[in-house]
Amino acid sequence: MSKAKFLFDLIMYVNAKRRFTAQDVASELGVSVRTAHRYLMELTEMGVPLYTEPGRNGGYRILNNRLLPPITFDETEAFAIFFAFQSLKYYQSLPFAININSVSRKLQASPMTQKEK
Repeated sequence: MSKAKFLFDLIMYVNAKRRFTAQDVASELGVSVRTAHRYLMELTEMGVPLYTEPGRNGGYRILNNRLLPPITFDETEAFAIFFAFQSLKYYQSLPFAININSVSRKLQASPMTQKEK
């Protein structure tokens, strides 16, 4: 398994479990406990908000302000989302306008939506 695939699977596992040990990760993903610890540290360095609880009953816990795992869209799906958000600008009041602006900026910054020079 490639490192990128493993990290992606680990992000999915962490988001689903919320509370786990390195042994749980090792068993689930078929790696050693030491490798599980190393990859969990890499997730932390990537910005995944993991909290370590030391001690006999300790383990890892993901904090509430977590990021969702990446979702991949093809070009037509990304354009559909972008234009759907553009159409929402015509409404005077939306409870999630800040999120729409944030997602629109991310889609505009995507290499997929940039014109080739």
